[in-house]
Amino acid sequence: MPRPTSSLPAHARYALVTHVVELQAELASISCPRERRTITAELKAAQARVAQLSTEG
Repeated sequence: MPRPTSSLPAHARYALVTHVVELQAELASISCPRERRTITAELKAAQARVAQLSTEG
């Protein structure tokens, strides 16, 4: 996973990356299709934000 290097405070970057990891873990344990779609959408949005932060620096 890319390391965010933007001007976003370190604690906020850490929280975002942690959120991505937590969503990945949650997704691995969900079997309900509706919940999987919801978590997948959240995960993609969070990963996009991390990628955006990584290219800002």
